[in-house]
Amino acid sequence: MYQDMVDLIKMPVCIYSHNGKKLACNDRWSELLSYLKDWDMMLSHDHQELHSSILSAIKVNRHHELKIPVSLTENRDGEMSFMLLNDQSVLSFLTVKSPSLTVDESVEDVLERMNDAFFSVDHEWRMTYINREAEKFLHCHRTDLIGKNLWKEFPRLRGSEFEENYLRAFHDQVTIQFESYFEPRDHWYQVHVYPNKHGGISIYFRNINELKKMEQSLWQSAHTDYLSALPNRRYAYECMKKYISKDQPFSIFFIDLNQFKIINDLYGHDIGDQLIVKVGLRLQKCMDIDTEVTRLGGDEYLIVVPQDLNDSEIDAVGNQIIGAFNQAFVFENCPDIHVDPSVGVSSFPKDGSLTDTLIDKADIAMYEAKKKQKLRAVRYDPDMHQSISRDLIIQQELKKIVERGELAFVFQPQVDSLNNWITGVEVLARWEHPVLGTVSPAEFIPVAESSGMMDKLTRHQLDTCLHQFAQWKKTYHFDGTIAFNISSLLIRNRSFMRFLEEVIQKHEISYHQVEIEITENIQLFSHRESIQALERLRELGVRVAIDDFGTGYSTLSYLNKFPLDKIKIDKHFTDQIHVDQKGEAILVSIIKLADSLRLDVLAEGVETAEQRDFLQENGCRHMQGYYYFKPMSLKECEKFYREKILKHRV
Repeated sequence: MYQDMVDLIKMPVCIYSHNGKKLACNDRWSELLSYLKDWDMMLSHDHQELHSSILSAIKVNRHHELKIPVSLTENRDGEMSFMLLNDQSVLSFLTVKSPSLTVDESVEDVLERMNDAFFSVDHEWRMTYINREAEKFLHCHRTDLIGKNLWKEFPRLRGSEFEENYLRAFHDQVTIQFESYFEPRDHWYQVHVYPNKHGGISIYFRNINELKKMEQSLWQSAHTDYLSALPNRRYAYECMKKYISKDQPFSIFFIDLNQFKIINDLYGHDIGDQLIVKVGLRLQKCMDIDTEVTRLGGDEYLIVVPQDLNDSEIDAVGNQIIGAFNQAFVFENCPDIHVDPSVGVSSFPKDGSLTDTLIDKADIAMYEAKKKQKLRAVRYDPDMHQSISRDLIIQQELKKIVERGELAFVFQPQVDSLNNWITGVEVLARWEHPVLGTVSPAEFIPVAESSGMMDKLTRHQLDTCLHQFAQWKKTYHFDGTIAFNISSLLIRNRSFMRFLEEVIQKHEISYHQVEIEITENIQLFSHRESIQALERLRELGVRVAIDDFGTGYSTLSYLNKFPLDKIKIDKHFTDQIHVDQKGEAILVSIIKLADSLRLDVLAEGVETAEQRDFLQENGCRHMQGYYYFKPMSLKECEKFYREKILKHRV
């Protein structure tokens, strides 16, 4: 009888009679004492004092709590102690009762003193016992519930996880532990259910709302990006793994911000951080509710779309993403910033069944989009691996290009078409690699910029070509200009800009004979320090031209304040002559705009007499292209100068 009663209690309990005889202990007690049910067998001579303490507590007829450890340990004084811990790692107690109380009362006293709520039901689901803690949780007095059917008194338990586990423990005679949220009480509970030997179950439960809040807070911290407050890389991976485990097709869109490093360098990391946050908000706003917008780190985002998307649907989602960048990002105490994304796409299961594989392939597709400057989502293709491999080889070989003398330079004359005078030459780089073959500037310049090699290559180009230009001046008395394409990354580099001044002086060339061509770059045009650096060059006499005008992010506002001398019209517009009326109209508008701003204008890519005539008729006299000259090697230039330059005519 005693044993059945103490077995109802979840905590380890052992009950002694008034003369020190053990009356009963439950299984939890036995487990923690290495499965020994005989208290005296556990005690050695050194532990008789502990046994005496138990007997003393009995004799003085009062409650006594003994805290004892799971293992025997020796304290500093050489004395031994023994302490008991329960399964929640909270100190439990051994209750020792006076002889004036019955065993029934002892068990009840233990149940009433527990921190856990407790109730039991019999084989007909009638409630047989409820302790004080359970009364608090259930908001009922035990006298109103004892003998009542559990399901009738608490009908909201039906259909819940509580009912499922109660029934399982009841019918299968198994012990069950679970955690569940009970909506009517708006609480999370930790529940232990034990089958009773003679039918029914005993239930212990406690409110774990605070624990759940802590767990949720920890989970949130582990799965949230600290800067953007978007779900982070870990969340993205877990989301993908969840879909993979369910065999749910999905697509991922890998997003990288173009020229983010320039923005960071120009405006500082605080503005860069603000941009990261603003981009995240826009992406969330433009995406459907079932998509996951996450930040992988840096300027990289990953969007997970839980659908099997075809090519047209991928284009549609890609357009949504790119459309989010149509408007400039606005900041306080900083110019508005325009930024474009590069977007790569991979899909499960088509492109792989591992998260790392899918992200790697989306990254490769993104790199392809960036390299080819495609403002659309690019889907992964296995052939892209060959392109990536070549780029990696180029990156490695660039480190040796100067030392091995593989970088060559060609010169393309610029002509005043009204008198056929050569007004200058533009320097173009060429790379002949012994294994890779001809590597075009379109291939190696982006790699050089991204790998930090642009500074070294440009300094080598300036020093080499200005030295040659100085020789031509002395030998052939050439008084035209020499133009260099300078990466916008270098304009904000103070060390490079000092070098540019010094190398011109070194070769004793007049500043006004040097022209630097810069590709349209909205970040550069709106950055005060970059503008000041170019103004410094113009004060010295160096000419500044915008290359490939009309193909970048054009905004007319910068033309009025940016230090410019010349606009170079991109070949794309020259090709529209006698082909497309709208293209012709844009070309004419650019010429008129340059004239109204008192800027020189030069048309690139002139290949026919018809193009020459159209440009002349509309006010553009300066030209460059195969109609006049193809780019010439150093030897070809030497020969040409000997034959033509001394006459100053073509």
